[in-house]
Amino acid sequence: MSRQRRTFLAAAGALGLIPAGLRAQSSSSPVRILVGFAAGGTVDLTARVIAEAMRPLLARHVIVENRPGAAGRLVLEAVKSSPPDGDTLMLVPHGPMTLFQWIYRQLRYDPVKDFSPIGRVCVIDYALATGPGTQAKTLTDYITWARTPGQRAAFGSPGAGTVPHFLGQGFGQRAGIDLAHIAYKGAAPAMVDLMGGSISMVVSPLSDSVEQHRAGKARILATTGSQRNPELAEVPTLRDAGVDLVLDGWLGLYAPAATPDTRVQQLFEALRAAVMTSEAALRRLTIRALPAGPAELARQRDVEARQWETLVKASGFTPES
Repeated sequence: MSRQRRTFLAAAGALGLIPAGLRAQSSSSPVRILVGFAAGGTVDLTARVIAEAMRPLLARHVIVENRPGAAGRLVLEAVKSSPPDGDTLMLVPHGPMTLFQWIYRQLRYDPVKDFSPIGRVCVIDYALATGPGTQAKTLTDYITWARTPGQRAAFGSPGAGTVPHFLGQGFGQRAGIDLAHIAYKGAAPAMVDLMGGSISMVVSPLSDSVEQHRAGKARILATTGSQRNPELAEVPTLRDAGVDLVLDGWLGLYAPAATPDTRVQQLFEALRAAVMTSEAALRRLTIRALPAGPAELARQRDVEARQWETLVKASGFTPES
């Protein structure tokens, strides 16, 4: 056993995070964590941090496989049909588990019946950012600007039917402004147009706009969480800024349905230890480490799914095929 592994296990053991016998289990085959997005994004980077930390706890190779496409749906279809032995997992954001059922007429997976929740990894924030086209310093400034006669207030999102799409529409409705939506193929091109003054706002995961904010090329006016992000404590939440809209995004680890309860619990204990010992690395990604077990993750999914149903119906969005 390497010194690094001994140090990691000792630290995790001191926290009381390793169940008895976990370290003794090993196998020649790897545990795979599938990610439905390209390398370098928030989900991918989080998966790699967690995989690295889980390796010594499981005494197994833990590898990350990127299978981008169809807004992450390809991964859910792949895991759904995988053997329920706990060796094929997926790290997914909340959208495919809570939102997609309301925006696609036909999904090739059931978010409840086809998967066994292992646990929540972390909470992620979304950000509302503006650029040189408005000169707004605060969210109140932006709302005042958008209400000015003759203004064409438009926001960009990473794509139609995404979580940021509906967050932007919900913000406009609650703020009482006519906010047009422009769908982009990802957050990066939306940020380019924001900094160029073509659009007045971008709604995206916080990690997609934080560097431009720190460089002074864009201004994050608010985040969507129930509390301020520790890495941007000066930026208010929407609720702090007077707009009653709260969403704590999250990333969850799942296995195929019918994975044995003992295996689910073993994987969660390893996940919990990995998250707690990776808190600093996740924080650098503007992600809040906040592990939760299978039952809590299932409850959170159900509550959020009902919230999205209401919001999507209020938006008038027409489900896609």
